[in-house]
Amino acid sequence: MIIFDADILSIFAKVEEIDVLKHLLGDKLVMTPKIRDEISVPLEYGYTFPLQVISKIKTIPLNREVLEEYERLQQNFSLGKGELEAIAYCKTERCVFATNDIKAREFAKGEGVSVISLQAILKALWKKEIKSKEEVKELLKKIKETDNLNVSVETEREIFER
Repeated sequence: MIIFDADILSIFAKVEEIDVLKHLLGDKLVMTPKIRDEISVPLEYGYTFPLQVISKIKTIPLNREVLEEYERLQQNFSLGKGELEAIAYCKTERCVFATNDIKAREFAKGEGVSVISLQAILKALWKKEIKSKEEVKELLKKIKETDNLNVSVETEREIFER
């Protein structure tokens, strides 16, 4: 399974491409309860994009071992509760964590968790022929505009090189 953080899920929801993530990963794409809570917050302010995530992405239950690991990880105050819960789940259940947050990515790696980034997901979309390279370039452009995301030239090169 691949546990997604709220940031990547909201990015794809805002550009109305949650289905493309589902196509890429199928039932492997899940979120934790705290990620679901985080993704739901914009609903309180009238935004509807979270509904795409909530209706299409399964929220996984947590067992006692995951909750204990989460409690241990909570000593790290630089990350949000959703990220820490996702990392705890991934560490305990040997899953992959998908995040666009560099701090969360480094922390997860330090805990022995495998991590994938937004750029890896975008690259996989054209490599697995779910979208063409041109469609992924358009998707990235839309993401950058919609989410006000800065992507370096090096990162873009990384996404589109073979």
